[in-house]
Amino acid sequence: MSAFAYIEASDVPRPLMDNAARRTADGDKLIAFIGCPVTGIEQDDGEIQFPFPRRPEIHDPLISWLCHWGLSFRVEM
Repeated sequence: MSAFAYIEASDVPRPLMDNAARRTADGDKLIAFIGCPVTGIEQDDGEIQFPFPRRPEIHDPLISWLCHWGLSFRVEM
């Protein structure tokens, strides 16, 4: 079973959003933020979805990045 972390795009600080790299792949609007260990997918409802790996070596840096920027997030399976 896969898990995903979600944040509100409107909560992302403007400088971080302005410097994000964007591209479209297979119909998904990908967004990569400086310093973020994973690439997100911009959703039509204004959220950004990130894969939330089970391995702490990967999800711990993601949580640290989210907390560093003060971004509220939820994780769903």
